[in-house]
Amino acid sequence: MQLLIKKLEKDKKLGEKASKYTQIIDDKSVSHGVLFFIPMDKFEAKVLVPAPFHENLFLNGDPTYKQVLNHKEAMMLK
Repeated sequence: MQLLIKKLEKDKKLGEKASKYTQIIDDKSVSHGVLFFIPMDKFEAKVLVPAPFHENLFLNGDPTYKQVLNHKEAMMLK
């Protein structure tokens, strides 16, 4: 996770809004969190913020990459 933060800091993208994400909802309409796609050079990093913790990120609109990556419940997926 720290490598992502350092890379985004270097590219001056850490303060940009996270615009590519999807909410994960099962067949019973239960929300399980939000999956964020963070653009890197050759791939997109996937970061999951599980429910109900994802709700605080969206209180003031779309969160920034910094808010997503520094969230204590955020998990980077392979």
